[in-house]
Formats: sequence, structure tokens, C-alpha cells
Amino acid sequence: MASPVTRVANKHADSFPIPGNLGDIPILYEDEDEGDMGESNPHSVTDQILFVCVEAHLAGRPKYRVFSNLNLYYRLGPPHPRTGSLPYVSPDIMVVVPFRNMGDEVSSYTIGKDGPSPLSVTEILSERSAQQRDLKEKVVLYSELGVGEYILIDPTGEFLPERLLLKRLQPDGTYNNEKDADGGVTSCLGFRLIFGEDGQIRVLHASTGTPYVRPDEAQQKIRRLEAEVKQLKRLLNKQRKPKKKKKEK
Repeated sequence: MASPVTRVANKHADSFPIPGNLGDIPILYEDEDEGDMGESNPHSVTDQILFVCVEAHLAGRPKYRVFSNLNLYYRLGPPHPRTGSLPYVSPDIMVVVPFRNMGDEVSSYTIGKDGPSPLSVTEILSERSAQQRDLKEKVVLYSELGVGEYILIDPTGEFLPERLLLKRLQPDGTYNNEKDADGGVTSCLGFRLIFGEDGQIRVLHASTGTPYVRPDEAQQKIRRLEAEVKQLKRLLNKQRKPKKKKKEK
């Protein structure tokens, strides 16, 4: 079922250097307008898992870049009345294909300057932004920017009872809501998202079903390997020690 998109007049559409009709687009200054409220631990943990695992999924395909909480600038104005910042949002996770190699010191991504609109954007719902931004204004914004898929994740189920939802952009500019039979969602980039038995998000390879290792799981494996290495070293040292000769009577 396609979700309706509410249009907002944009008087500055011609000033921003990206293709397509941007006659209706929200004006957002995300972090400037959200105050000092921090993110919850479930939000932060989910963000870390997604960034590490989606990067692992796209490893070996250098044309893709995965960014977490990077400012995404999408139009030239109007500037923020207090800070002078151009309109922007900071997606929890976005996957883009830049025009050129951006290197490692990336401080922001500007549509039209650094590359086209993101292929995929993921927002993790929280008290800070769920009610107005992620579930309303950003649906309009991302559809107008031509973002092919918009993934919504609610680790607690407080704001989105189904906890996972993927919105797929349709030719008419609306988003179609999609979910897999098991409650997960499948990205156009070839990975799946589900919630594991422990209640945390898990990223799988869509074709093979193989799960990507989460950051905490990687740390556990490292600690186990370190313990095994120490044990092997102890055994080797014992084998290398010369046996003491018995004194002749």
C-alpha cells in the first residue's frame, strides 16, 4: 500500500544544483532544531550494528559509501536564522555513490556537489525525532529527493509496533510499505534486517542468509582468540623448557 506524501511549497527549488523537480520539499535543520536531548542506548547500539554490518556487506564494492550521522545538505537555502546553516538532515545510516573518491576525512555530503541522492536511508526511531521528523517530514523529504528506499527501525516498538518497515519509492513519488514474511525487510543492496532472539537488530546476506558479525560479537571472538593464543604460548613454553638432569649418586 502506497503511503501518501504531503507536499510543502519550496520557493528556492531552482537554486539547488540537483536534477529533478524540487518544487515541494521540507526545509529542515535537523540537529539545530532538536535541542540537547541525547540518544538512548538502544538507538546507539542499533546504529553501531547497522554501520559496521552494512559496511561489511558492501566491502569490496568501492563505489558505495556508508555514512552514519553525517550531515546531508540538499538545498542552498534559506539559511538557518541563528546559525546560518543550509538545510540538512543527518540520517542514522545512508548509502551513497559519490561522483569521486571522497577519502576518509568526510565531514558532510552535499547532493549535487558530492554525488546524487542516497540510494538507501535508515532512521532509528527515538523520542528525540520519531513523532514528527522520521515518521512525517522525512517521508516527504526523502521521497522528493528520490531516495529509493527509506528504512525505519524502532528497537523498542514504542513508536512503530512492527519495529521494522521499508518504504520503497514508486514512480509516482509515493512510498510503498514493504515487509518480509518473517517481519524483516530486504534492501535493494542485497542485505536483510531482522530482530534476533536477543532483541537486537541483525544484518543478514539476503541471498545466503549468513549473518554479519556484530561489533560485540567481534569483540567476544577477539577475546576468545587472545585466550587461545595465550594458552598455546604456555604450552609451547613448557615444551621448550629443558628437563633437569637427575644427579648421579
